[in-house]
Amino acid sequence: MSLFRGPRTRIAALQMRIEAGQREENLARAAKLLSTAREREADLACLPATFATGLNFPTLRTDATAEDGPIVQFLAEQARTLGMHIAAGVLLSAGRDVFDAAVLVGPGGDPLGWYHRACVWSGESAYVSTGSPGEAIDTPVGRIGLLVSYDLRFPEASRQYLAQDADLIVCVANLFGSFSHPLRSICRARAADNECALVFASGVGENRFANMSYLGRSMIVDGLVQDARQDPDADVLAEAGPGTREAVIDADVHWRQRRKARSGLPFHDDLRATWTTTHGGRA
Repeated sequence: MSLFRGPRTRIAALQMRIEAGQREENLARAAKLLSTAREREADLACLPATFATGLNFPTLRTDATAEDGPIVQFLAEQARTLGMHIAAGVLLSAGRDVFDAAVLVGPGGDPLGWYHRACVWSGESAYVSTGSPGEAIDTPVGRIGLLVSYDLRFPEASRQYLAQDADLIVCVANLFGSFSHPLRSICRARAADNECALVFASGVGENRFANMSYLGRSMIVDGLVQDARQDPDADVLAEAGPGTREAVIDADVHWRQRRKARSGLPFHDDLRATWTTTHGGRA
C-alpha cells in the first residue's frame, strides 16, 4: 500500500485458447491460467467470453448452462480456492433464452453480478437473446462494469458506467480476427469515454463452424491518462503480444489515486448537463 496512492489492486487478463465442444479441456486450461494469475498476486482475474464452450450456433443450447450450472460452480470453486475475484464469459441458459453473458464471482464463491450482452448482430439474433445495459458492481477490488465482445463496438453499451462512477470496465471477449485492426483504438476510446480502466480479456483459437480465427490481443488500458506527449502509449498498461498464444498479462492500479484524479476532471458534470439538455435524457 502506498501512503499517497492507497492500496494496490492487481488486475490480470487471461488470454485463453478455446476449443469448441471440449468443455473439460477448456476448464482445465482456465484453471492453469487462473493459477498463474494467483501466483502473480492478482486480485481480479478476467477470462474470455464463453471460455468453457465457445459460441457455436449448432450446439448453442446444449453448450449453455444455468446460473447455478457446472461452469459457474467451477468459477466459484476457483475463486474460493485461489482467494480472488474472477470475471468470465458464460453462455447462459435462462428459460427459452440463451445469453452471451458475463459473471463476476467473489473470493467467497458467490456471484456478485451478471450481465447479458446488449449488442447482438443481426446474423445471430435468431440464436442469442439480447440483454440490456448493465449496472456497476461494488467490490473490494473496485467498482466494476461488465461488457461482452461485440458490446465494445458501441459507446452506448458502456455509457452508463461513467454516470455510475465505475472504476473498471471488464470486457470479456471472443471476437474474430477480422475485427482486429481498430481494436486497440476502440479499447482506448471506451476507457477514455468512461474515465476508467478497461480490461479486454480475449480468446484465441479457431471457430471451425465459422472457419475463422479468434483475435486474441488482450490488453489493460488506463482511460485517465490526459497527457501522453512523453509516451504515446502511456495509457496501455499491459498488452498480449501478436499471434495466437495463450498469455497472462497484469497491471497494478490504485483506485484512491485514480478517483482523486477523476474528481478533478469535468466530464461527469458535463455528461449530465449535455445528456439532459441535448439528448433529452434524465439528469
